Amino acid sequence: MKANHSFLATLNPSCKLLSHFLIMFILMTISHPKVTLLIWFIAVLLGIFLGGWRISFLMKRLFPYLGFFILVFWMMAAFGEGQETIWKWAWFHITQESMNHGLTLALRMLGFVTYGLLFTSTTDLTLFIMSLIHQCKLSPKWAYGLLAGFRFIPLFQSELNQMKTAHKVRGYKQKNSWKAFMRYSLPLFTQGIRKSERIAIAMEARGFTGTRHRTYYQTTKIAAKDLVYLFSLLIVVLGILIFIE
Repeated sequence: MKANHSFLATLNPSCKLLSHFLIMFILMTISHPKVTLLIWFIAVLLGIFLGGWRISFLMKRLFPYLGFFILVFWMMAAFGEGQETIWKWAWFHITQESMNHGLTLALRMLGFVTYGLLFTSTTDLTLFIMSLIHQCKLSPKWAYGLLAGFRFIPLFQSELNQMKTAHKVRGYKQKNSWKAFMRYSLPLFTQGIRKSERIAIAMEARGFTGTRHRTYYQTTKIAAKDLVYLFSLLIVVLGILIFIE
């Protein structure tokens, strides 16, 4: 999670997350593929015009999920039930109802991924954690624990790459995937415990007790533009539901 210089990056993270969660909840209640497609297209437009996306960025992020979406559509369409038969061969039976259901489910999953990407690509992780503390009243103990855990992920990746490079230099080759997993996971797990202990000691040494009554270097607030984004997005989606479905 790393913010860019777009308009969506200036919004309050908690309010933006609530907006996207509401749209995802609405997507779960829709059974019309055309409406689902339009709601997904709104996320694409928001990402391009307000989120600083490029077409290449969007295609690169969604391409790994494309095969999964096609598989879900095919499974629901070819083995579904319905009255209006479109194509039938052997055990495959595609009907109008099953095809609509498969399209709706695949586009719904595509919408979930796109709205999630719209949030993560325009949100700074630290500001998100601060917003959880100030707007969602999350305990600082849990909040700073989550922040430290997220910070460990790139460290684990770099350490894993260093271990793999060191094994290649020494000519080590492991064909058994389970043994390779144990060979890499045990040192990473041990180093993770050591780092977590060091962080805990450093935070206690600096007076961190986890209480809410403390000062913050960064604070987040809900502004008028956050509410405008929330209600505008809901109005547009509800308008599509009313006039198209």
